[in-house]
Amino acid sequence: MEIPSKVAIFNRTLEIKGKAGTLIAINEGGFYEVVIEVQARNHTVLFPIAETVVIFNEALPTVAAEFEVER
Repeated sequence: MEIPSKVAIFNRTLEIKGKAGTLIAINEGGFYEVVIEVQARNHTVLFPIAETVVIFNEALPTVAAEFEVER
């Protein structure tokens, strides 16, 4: 995971469902620091980690397992 990174944000308190943003930091106080567009302007918002889901736009590469399970 690289920071900054484009993400989709979900937060029930603010009723945000999949809003596009840029994750710029995860701070020691327990917050995601995200830049999102609000009323046509970019704002930095602190989302509590415990109440927020952040999904990175870039999917991880698929790794094929090359082993057999002996039964």
